[in-house]
Amino acid sequence: ESHYSSVYFHNAGPAVDAAYAKYHASIAGAVKAFRAKRNVFPILVAMERLDARACGALAPQLGGVPVFTSDAHDMYELVSILRSSSLIVSSRYHAMVTSMPDLVPSAGITMDERIRNLLRERGHGNLLLTVDDPDLEARLLSVLEHLADNADSIRHGIGRCVVRNLKTMARMGVYLDRAVQERYP
Repeated sequence: ESHYSSVYFHNAGPAVDAAYAKYHASIAGAVKAFRAKRNVFPILVAMERLDARACGALAPQLGGVPVFTSDAHDMYELVSILRSSSLIVSSRYHAMVTSMPDLVPSAGITMDERIRNLLRERGHGNLLLTVDDPDLEARLLSVLEHLADNADSIRHGIGRCVVRNLKTMARMGVYLDRAVQERYP
C-alpha cells in the first residue's frame, strides 16, 4: 500500500479502485470468450515484483491460470517463457520488446506512450488498446482474434522492426566507439 501511495501513483481512492477492477474484468471477459472459441492455455507473467499483485488478482478471474513471477524466476526464465508463447497481450513494454526477437505476435494495453510508440513503429497501431477504454473487453477479444488469425503478417512486421532497431543500435555503437577513441586515444 505504501508503494501505491508514493509519488509514482498520483491517483488513489474508490474511483481508481473501480477502474482497476473494470480493467481486470475486461481482460478476464475477453480471455474467457477467446478460450471458448480457441484451444489456448493462458498464463500470466509478472515482469517485476509490482506486477505479482495484479497477476495474482487476475489469475482467479481466469480460472486459476499459472502466474510466473520475478521473485520465483529470474529474468532469463521470464524472457524464455515469453518467447515460447504463441501470442502475447501485455501492459508491460518490456514483455513485448523481449518477445520480439522470437517474433511472438503481440498486442498492447497501454497506460503510457512506450507501448503506443512501439506498436506504431512496428506498423501495428491496430493492436493498441488503452487501459481506460470503455469497450476494452470487446476490443481486446477482437485483437486476440486478429493476433491468432494474422500471426504470420504480424511476425513479419515485428521482424522488420527488430532488424531496423538492431541496425540503429549498431550505428549507435560505432558512434560511441568513435567518441570514446577521440577523447581517450
